[in-house]
This record gives sequence, structure tokens and C-alpha cells, in this order.
Amino acid sequence: MPLVEPVAVYGGTHSPWVQAVLLGLHEKRVTHTVQNVPPLRLFLDSGVFMPAARIAGRPWIYDSAAILGEFGFSPVDEADRKMLIRTFGTGALQRTSSVWGFWKSWCTLQDGHPSRLRQLWHHLTRPFSVLYFFTVITMMRRRIPLRTANQLGEDFEYWETRLTESGPFLSGETPDTVDLQLFGQVQMFASIPCTSLNVLQEDPRLPKLREWTSRMQQRFAEYPHLFSGPYFEPRSPAPERSAALDQLLYWLGCLTLLATLPLALAAVLYFTAKVARKNLR
Repeated sequence: MPLVEPVAVYGGTHSPWVQAVLLGLHEKRVTHTVQNVPPLRLFLDSGVFMPAARIAGRPWIYDSAAILGEFGFSPVDEADRKMLIRTFGTGALQRTSSVWGFWKSWCTLQDGHPSRLRQLWHHLTRPFSVLYFFTVITMMRRRIPLRTANQLGEDFEYWETRLTESGPFLSGETPDTVDLQLFGQVQMFASIPCTSLNVLQEDPRLPKLREWTSRMQQRFAEYPHLFSGPYFEPRSPAPERSAALDQLLYWLGCLTLLATLPLALAAVLYFTAKVARKNLR
């Protein structure tokens, strides 16, 4: 029987860290909901920082590793953690290479709140989160140069070596936190296709990493947020798109955001500073 536990997750499935949490909950068969706009109290506390999870009505907790630890997953080795952050950073910078592609990609994400009215509200208000991440990535791109395909391949060779030393997964016989977080990054690369995705698919230095990706894909074949499905074996469809009404509300929200852009940008900068002060990452 599946483990039934009232778990609420906030976060968009474009985030690799949100993906890691959802993959872990799927692996443990934990009943949960996921919404892509934070509840008001959480928003006032930490803006749109994600992921956050509330377990059995307890206070919200942050950080994918901490959330996964609540369900029995192990901490990540420090060397692995540093490389996860490195590959995340380089992948995140690629996301806004196409401004239109970035904003459009958020349009079709579904919202899993149990209330349909709340879902509609979340589609309308989601563009603020998109503006937040677009602004943060744009500021980062002004300071950090994009890495070339060859440099990305060199970064991924770290994981190729790790897989040579481990079992079928980075953690041995079964996936653990490091597998979930890295596979979450694969979902990030695939949700807005980028250079990192091309390197994973084609670089001749990474055969074991591709084999690992296929093993993870097979293990999570029933997982509903599998953006990598169309790109790796065994192939599967992309995640189901949101309804036409939901997409319309998203674009209406974008227009509203545009009309109030100075205020919206001020709010983005305020919450960026607030997240920094709380030392969330």
C-alpha cells in the first residue's frame, strides 16, 4: 500500500530542486499536492523561493535535501554538492537565451492545488514568479559568461567518473538524494531545451551518464513531470499541458505585470534581498 501523508509542496516543475523533491515523493509513494504559486503567508516570508514543503501541517521547510531527508533520503557528499551547484548554475544561465522561449515555457505548466478556483488564481498570478527568476538570471548573466559545449562536457565528466565508481546509480543500487537532484537538473535542461541538454545527448565522453539517465527514466516512467521523456530512452511523452483557459489567464497575468512593471520590479528586488538575508539557497 502507498504511504499516505498530507504533504504540500510549493514550486514550479521547471526548478531542478522542486523536481528532486517531487521525484523523491514519487519514489517513496508519498501522497502530495504541488502548487506553483506560494500561499500568502509563505510568500510574505520568503517570496517565490522554491521548493518549500509542509508535512502534516508543520511549518514550511526549505531546501530539497532537507525536505528529502524528512523521507529517509541521505545527505549529499560535499564534493557532489559543489558539482551539483556548478552544473545547476551553468544550466540556469542558459534558460533566458530566448526571452520568448523562457516566458512561453511557464505558460503550459499545470497547477496541482485541489481547488479549481485556486488553480485559476495561480495561473493568473504565476507571472510574478517568472519575472523574479527572469530578473535574477539576467543579473547573473551580466556577471558570469556562458560556458561552451566543450566546457559543459568537462563538467559532466565528473558524473561520468562517479558512475564508473558506483553501482547502477550514483548512490549504489537505488537512487538517493544525489541521483534525484542530478536527475532534477536533467529535467531543468529538458524543460527549456538548452546547450546542456545537447551535451548530455551527444557528447562522446558521457556514455555512462546517458545510461544512468535512461535507468532513471525507466524507474520514473510513471512520474508525471518527466520533461526528459522525449529526449532519452525509453522515450515517453512530455508532461501534460495546462488547459486553454489556464494558459489564457497566464498571459492576462503577464499583461497585468507589464502594466505595473515598476512596482513589480521593486517587489522582485525586495524579495531577492529578503531571501539573501534569510540565507536561503
